[in-house]
This record gives sequence, C-alpha cells and structure tokens, in this order.
Amino acid sequence: MIERAIAFGPDGRLVGILAEPDPAHAVSKAPAILMWNVGIQHRVGPYRVQVDVARDLARRGFVSFRFDLSGMGDSEVRQDSRTDGERALSDARDAIGLLAKRRGITTFLPIGFCSSVDAVHRLSLEDERVVGACFIEGYAYHTRGFWLRYPLRLLNRERWRRYLEDRAQKLLTLRARDLAVDPLKEERAVMGSVFRRQYPTQQQFGADVRKLVSRGTRLLFVYVGGDTEFNHRGQLAEMVGGRLPPDRVELAYYADADHTFSRVADRALLVARVGDWTARTFKGAPSMRVPANDGSWALGKHA
Repeated sequence: MIERAIAFGPDGRLVGILAEPDPAHAVSKAPAILMWNVGIQHRVGPYRVQVDVARDLARRGFVSFRFDLSGMGDSEVRQDSRTDGERALSDARDAIGLLAKRRGITTFLPIGFCSSVDAVHRLSLEDERVVGACFIEGYAYHTRGFWLRYPLRLLNRERWRRYLEDRAQKLLTLRARDLAVDPLKEERAVMGSVFRRQYPTQQQFGADVRKLVSRGTRLLFVYVGGDTEFNHRGQLAEMVGGRLPPDRVELAYYADADHTFSRVADRALLVARVGDWTARTFKGAPSMRVPANDGSWALGKHA
C-alpha cells in the first residue's frame, strides 16, 4: 500500500490522502472510494475510522481518496457565495476529476458518514459515474415499526450504561458553569449553529433510493441501535416503501454500537463489513469473513 498527500482543486487549495494498493494486487477497473469530513472533524473521521477503511480497502486492491472539504482540515476556503452543500459537491467533483485525470479511473464509490451522507446522496443521484455508495448512520425516519419497538429501549442495558456515563460526566462538569465560559455549552451552541441539515422527506428518500437501484447503483446502508432514530432491521424497508433487489441493496445493523462507533470492536466490524461488501460487489478482491454478530442482511430477504 502507498499513501501520499495531494493538493488539488482550484489553485491546489484542497488537500487529500490517496491510498493505493500494491500494483500486483490492484483490482482491475474497480471504482475509487471517496471519503471526506464528518461534521467539523478532520478527514480521518470519528476515531480515525476512515483511515482504517481506506487502508483495509487498499489491502483488498482498491484505490481510495480521503480529503478535506473547503475550509476544513488542511483545505483552504473557497471564495464564493455558494452554500456548504454546493461547495461539498464541487469539492467531490474536483476529487473525481483528479482521479480521472491522474489515474484514469472512471467509476466511483463515495462513503458517507452522518452529515457527509448529505453530499454523498446528492452526488450519487446526479453523477452516473457513481456506481456504488455506502451510507453510514445516514437518513432515518420514524416508521410504524420504529414506534412499536421504541419502548423496548428501556430494556437495553447498553443504552442505560451510556445514559449513566453521560449523567456522570455532566455532574463532573457542573463547576465549569461557574466559569466565565462553559466549554461544553459553547461547543453545543457552535455545533447547533453549524449543523442545520435539511433531510429529504421520507417519500423523496424512498424515490431517490429506487432511482439509484433502477440505475444499477449498488448500495450499502449501515445503522446502529445506540440512538433513537433506527431500532430494528426492518426499518429501512419500511422507510423506502417495500422490497428492493437484495443483489443491489444491503443493510448492516449493529444493535449495540453507538453513533460514532467509539468502541474498537465495533469499528473493526464496520471496517470489515464495508471492505467485504466492496470486494464482493465489485469483484476481484478476496472477501474477508465478517463475524457472525455483524447483523447483516440483504433488504429483499427481510422486507
């Protein structure tokens, strides 16, 4: 595996890390994987999970490119009046142009995580060079099945553990409120002002997924049960309005993981799942066996 930093985009204002496999093990004509910032974090992602994903995919024979969006990490601000969403799309297209020009790559697979799902969703719909997409902790809608299972959260021991740890942390920081600046309060205020996302409606989301499927785009959705937005394996089918081809749409559901995969074991499951799905879907690279508690399923079999 070879990793190198690359400046690209207008006047080289954007910065990314290109990870390439050993030429002897490269998958021929495979899509390049694209990843960028999650929230206001650096391009490494939560707990450096995007670094782990990129390196795992390189070992499997895939090229990946992790980069910072305009004004984040090592990338400079774009001097224009476009919205953050429009800039993110423009940055992603600049990354695609770079890989197309320098490496002759013609197809792409963006991976979105939480807030970065917004741009991945739009890019996938608008650019037919996107042949696959992975949505980690992306859009979730409260369905009938969600509400039927919602009270069961009170029986989840892992949820209680997180709740008690959170309460303990808040008690430990009470004295900080007597200071001139409360760092936690200030951080929450900043995050609230930055992340005002506009979800597509559930109906639009379902229509978008069906459009991608009809175009032949391969999709992997990853959700966890450690929050209140997604709580059972059948919820995705409910969200999109029915069955979808299992050879094109898959779901991995981790009932005990939290939103950012903070535990090492949970991140290992995520990295293995993304890598195995990519290798299996886009041929050539050997699949690595995913542990049995992965919770994976093909949407058409369980809708």
